[in-house]
Amino acid sequence: MSPRTIICVLLLAFQFVFLLRLVMSFFPIGSGSPAAGVRDLSVAITDPVVVPIRRSLPPMHGALAFVGLAELLVLIILQVLIRIICGA
Repeated sequence: MSPRTIICVLLLAFQFVFLLRLVMSFFPIGSGSPAAGVRDLSVAITDPVVVPIRRSLPPMHGALAFVGLAELLVLIILQVLIRIICGA
């Protein structure tokens, strides 16, 4: 496997886990359920990327306060990287 292929696989896997995190954030999940473990794992994997971006963004007020701007930015960056590196 070439390094480019390995990077593409890692980016796509991260994108999958990140999308899983986003989808699961829309549903109420009890702390004792099996889904909570999946959610916690996806958050633990993606937080090292999301948290620094969230800290660098200014706080949102008003109607836009509920929008996860950091998550949206990570998703856009992921798409651009996958497009450039993987050629997809």
